[in-house]
Amino acid sequence: MLSSDRRAFLTRITALPVLGLLAGCGFTPVYGADGAARNLRGRIAYRAPNTPEGFRLRTRLEDRFGRVERGDYLLTVQLEIEEDAIVISSAQDINRFNLPGKAMWTLTEPGNDTPLASGIAQTFTAYSAFGTTVATSEAQDDAHDRLAVALADLIVTDIIVASAGVAANISSQDR
Repeated sequence: MLSSDRRAFLTRITALPVLGLLAGCGFTPVYGADGAARNLRGRIAYRAPNTPEGFRLRTRLEDRFGRVERGDYLLTVQLEIEEDAIVISSAQDINRFNLPGKAMWTLTEPGNDTPLASGIAQTFTAYSAFGTTVATSEAQDDAHDRLAVALADLIVTDIIVASAGVAANISSQDR
């Protein structure tokens, strides 16, 4: 009896128009026609450290928001990346490294130091040091690249959420 009630419930739920449910809760896709991400594309200039990780982070930000020399906004990012030995063999060889990373970011208007949004993105990646010197070096470089991309993606998400919140506050004040 319980399973038939569950089937009936699931049948009714799937019969409801999904878009109607989403529209009823105020859902707006960030990459849609009126989404917050679309309004930021091609409007943000970037300042990141002059390091391989900074270059990779800046490249990923340009992939997501577009490339501009001078934008309506300036995103400044500072990186902190550590390298911790996490697996040490009985012969005292380090076989795995952890790379925790932190990106402190601030979004401002050029010429104005007052932040429009700011935050800290944190994540980690790891790599294996078990193998040849060349393989370990390539694994290390790849881990640094993955970390920079992951931090950039977290920054993009934070900026989109912050801009959606600002847009929602503006539209609610207009009512």
